[in-house]
Amino acid sequence: MMKGYYVFGSRVLTHFVFWLLYYLLFGFIWAKNGNYLASYFLEFVLLPIRMLGVYFMIYTLIPKYLQKRRIKAFVLSYAGLLIVCGLLQRLFTHFFYEGFFATEPTEIFDLSLILRSIILVNSTVLFVSAIKIALLWFEEQDRHRAWVDSRETAKKDTLQIKAEKRTFRVDTDDILFIEGLGNYVTFVMKNEKIVSYISLKEALNGLPGDFKRIHKSFIVNKNHIRSYNYEDVQVGEHFIPIGRSYRSELKM
Repeated sequence: MMKGYYVFGSRVLTHFVFWLLYYLLFGFIWAKNGNYLASYFLEFVLLPIRMLGVYFMIYTLIPKYLQKRRIKAFVLSYAGLLIVCGLLQRLFTHFFYEGFFATEPTEIFDLSLILRSIILVNSTVLFVSAIKIALLWFEEQDRHRAWVDSRETAKKDTLQIKAEKRTFRVDTDDILFIEGLGNYVTFVMKNEKIVSYISLKEALNGLPGDFKRIHKSFIVNKNHIRSYNYEDVQVGEHFIPIGRSYRSELKM
């Protein structure tokens, strides 16, 4: 479902476009006194570390800890990720940038510079994580709406049953189970029964997927199952046997 949010439906292209825009934007923003060469060079040097932090967050920490509500493990892992990425950014800055562009020498493990690196990494990780969490929320909302729609549709399914020279309109959700006896079947509901001269196979063909055949003579509405075991299924106050040839299908 996430494909709807990708550029041309491609995850790889979407990520490439995002990081390209990120690089161009922040290289422009952080340029001092019009020194774009130094700014873009620094962003190029630090980009792999930002990407490491972002992808570890969205593909490991969020699904493994946050989505499973393992909050303590998530917070500790997040803190560890920021510390590692902050130290890496400080090392990359010192060895690959300051030697070319810095006017004053700095200590490699200067605490204030390390904290600054952690904050900068965290800003990128938080920004992308917010997008990821928002997309997951939208996806969950889409799934929920689809589930609600399917339930509403199921509730509105109406079956027309011909019996006693009349046609009865019955909501399929009201049917508990159907019993076949020779050339006719009995539709059993909470407060009534309707006998129709059709086969059990014909009855099943007109029913939605909530109905399962569990015996050569019985079809049950799984939404009304109260309990079950290897031998039978309880629907309301009725105990319906499970045919031996249907047990493997029911188990699946």
